Amino acid sequence: MSAGHVAATAGRMLLGGRLRALRRAAGMSLAGAAAVLDEPPEAVRRLEEGRVALAADRLGTLLAAYGRLDAAGTARLLAQAERANAPGWWEEYGDVLPDWLADHVGLEEHAQLIRVYAPAVLPDLLQSPAYAAALLRRQHPGESEQRLGRRLELLRGRQAVLERAAPRPPAVWALVEEATLRRRVGGPAVLREQFAHLRRLVERPGFTIRVVPLHTAHSALLCGPVQMIRYRPSELPDLVLLSTLGGAEICERPQIVRQYLMALDSAASVRDSVPITDWIAKWEERAVA
Repeated sequence: MSAGHVAATAGRMLLGGRLRALRRAAGMSLAGAAAVLDEPPEAVRRLEEGRVALAADRLGTLLAAYGRLDAAGTARLLAQAERANAPGWWEEYGDVLPDWLADHVGLEEHAQLIRVYAPAVLPDLLQSPAYAAALLRRQHPGESEQRLGRRLELLRGRQAVLERAAPRPPAVWALVEEATLRRRVGGPAVLREQFAHLRRLVERPGFTIRVVPLHTAHSALLCGPVQMIRYRPSELPDLVLLSTLGGAEICERPQIVRQYLMALDSAASVRDSVPITDWIAKWEERAVA
C-alpha cells in the first residue's frame, strides 16, 4: 500500500476484513458473492480490501446472502459501514495535510499498538505543544503563525487518539536515541516541558518509552525513523511508516514489514537501554544546561 487514499478507507479496511470472514464462514466464493451483487468478482475483492464503499441497501443484501448474522449483528455492521464511509476529522486540515500524512492519520485511528523508533527528533505523538511548535518553525521557516497554528491543531487531533476513553487507546512502545533528547529544539524551558510531558505519558497503561544511551552502538535501525502500526489479529496486516525526503511512505508488504519488525525487536533488546524516567532523572540538568 502506498500513500494516496488510505485515509478515506482505513475504516473500510476493517470492515472489509469482517466481510471477508463472513463470506468464508458462509462457504461462498468471490464469484458467488459477486453474483449476489451482480458485479464482477474483482469488485468484491476491492470491497474486502477496503478500496471501495458499498451502499447500505446493497451491503444488507450481501449480508443476507451470507446468512451469518442476526438482525442485531447486521445493524451493528451497517453502522460500522456508515462510520467507515464518513469523512475523517482530519480532512478539514487539507491545507496543511499532505496525502501521505492523511493516509497515516486515518490508520492511526484504528491502531491497537504503535511502535516507533526515533533517531533524530521525538515522534509526533510524543511531542509537547511547545516542542512541536519549535520544531514546526524549523521545518517550515517563514510560514505564518496562523498556518503554524493549523499544523499544531492537526497534531493535537492526532495525539487525542492516546487520550480517548473508548475505544481503548493504542498501546505505545517507543525507542528514542539519547541524541534525540539532547538535541536543542527550542530552549531549556521547552525541553523541560517536553521531559515533563514524557514522564506523564509513561504513567499511562500500555505506554513504554526507552532510551538508547550515546555510548551504545547498534545497527538495527540506522535507516532512520520508523513507525509500525498493528491492528486486531487477522483483521489487517501490520503496517510500517517509512520516512523519506518527500514525507513518508506506508508499506504493508509482508517481507518489508517483517524486516522492520525484526529490526525493532533487535533494537528493543539493547541491554543498556533505560526507561525514559530513569534517563531524565539522571541527565535532565545536563541536557537543558
